[in-house]
Amino acid sequence: MPERVYVALDLETTGLDASQDAIIEIGAVKFTADRVIERFATLVNPLRPIPARITQITGIRDVDVVGAPTLDRVLPELRAFVGSEVNAVIAHNTDFDLGFLRAAGVNFQRPAYDTVELATILMPGAASYNLGELCLQLDIPLVDAHRALDDAEATAALFCILHRRMLDLPPAIVQLIADSAEGSAWSLATFFADGA
Repeated sequence: MPERVYVALDLETTGLDASQDAIIEIGAVKFTADRVIERFATLVNPLRPIPARITQITGIRDVDVVGAPTLDRVLPELRAFVGSEVNAVIAHNTDFDLGFLRAAGVNFQRPAYDTVELATILMPGAASYNLGELCLQLDIPLVDAHRALDDAEATAALFCILHRRMLDLPPAIVQLIADSAEGSAWSLATFFADGA
């Protein structure tokens, strides 16, 4: 099987509602199972003030983004970063990150793997599926939580660990999951099919 290439991405935003809030930072990591290929990171000028609670969480201030490119300037670069060689896009809560990108008109047209969902399957009974907690549990470095590139790096590392856990399952189990998911719209169907 040819080597799979993935992109893990993370966004920081002015709030939680993709229809009303704006992206203020994008971080992405292109990687394979054993190496990082390339990184992409940029602040984004949201053309509005950043709420104080978001600055508290992320450390990103209005002064930091005033000279940053607007989203319409950044999106062509992000689309190019997620090139045709990329097999899947990964995020820790894909509904959030990809929801904001869909609201901005970006659909990568490839599988999206959610590390929250993968962790609930491959790490049943974990005390928390929060990215920071999973990183602590699995000894994944997360230097600057709630900054897009650091969260994307941690998500990539988490995905690699979860991928190895899937490959360590009995082959019959992986095959059963793959067969059960075949033809479904489940976003992880191709993940398990690749491991079968």
